[in-house]
Amino acid sequence: MHQISTAKTFWLFFIPACIAVALIPLFTSSEYTLRVSALVIFWIGMSGCWNIMSGYTGYIDFGPVVYFGIGSYTTAICMTRFGALFLPSAILSGVVSALIALPIGIPTLRLRGAYFAIATFAFAETMKQVALEFDRTFGVKFFEGSHGITLPISGHDNMFFFYCVFAVTLAIVLVHYAIEHSKFGYGLKAIHEAEASAEIAGVNTTGVKLRAYVTSAFFLGILGGIEAYWITYITPADAFSVQKTVQMVIMTLLGGMGTFLGPIVGASFFTLLSEVLGTKFVEYYLIMVGAVIIGIILVLPSGIIGTLKARKGIRFI
Repeated sequence: MHQISTAKTFWLFFIPACIAVALIPLFTSSEYTLRVSALVIFWIGMSGCWNIMSGYTGYIDFGPVVYFGIGSYTTAICMTRFGALFLPSAILSGVVSALIALPIGIPTLRLRGAYFAIATFAFAETMKQVALEFDRTFGVKFFEGSHGITLPISGHDNMFFFYCVFAVTLAIVLVHYAIEHSKFGYGLKAIHEAEASAEIAGVNTTGVKLRAYVTSAFFLGILGGIEAYWITYITPADAFSVQKTVQMVIMTLLGGMGTFLGPIVGASFFTLLSEVLGTKFVEYYLIMVGAVIIGIILVLPSGIIGTLKARKGIRFI
């Protein structure tokens, strides 16, 4: 009975919130507002992908940007080399990222602690070097090295990309909700609490982690494809930038790891804070953002939502 009540509460807030967000492009004529809104939603999706794997299992992944980069290059290559349309290319980007994540995840997810973090970071840096040096090493024209790839100029406006990002992020949010209320999710949380005990209890820990890892990679690949077409130009340094991973981690920590609303709150807060301070204090805003983040982490070590959940006992967040 309590679970039914919790589900009703969730949908009571979630559906109106989704409708309100979806209507933003229809009620603003400002391209700046639309771009910032799309950027907020984009980072909610990015941090949500990191949370699916690392937030729920406690395995700190320092290499999720590799699947974002793979998605970016898959879309770019499909559109420039084979003349494919954007939407099929973006979906294929997710599939390719997931397929690559599968053989990478099987051995990597057997590592724990710092060894897992180092292995994922090393893989991301390796892929960046592959994109940089592949053409020169093999004497072909494929990744375009440090020059990057210029995609066809989009005839779409910011509204189109807003809805593309919104659709993918909405799917990621629903995956989070499913994790919170499924056997799969309980398995992830059990791994976080005590992996050895979870194995004794019959949880296929490697299989559960692999599902989360591949799911995260799939959505990151699609988001990478969307951004590539949105900005129309990618380079290995940007597509595989460790800064993107750092932002995912910070946003999730701010909101609360392993919580449904953590990535939403953390990504929204961080993106808007950076945007507001960046426009007013161009030279010093990074220092100010850093100070705010440190302050929040010191006061709320479990994140904004994590602390609320612990103190108030609110289940659906």
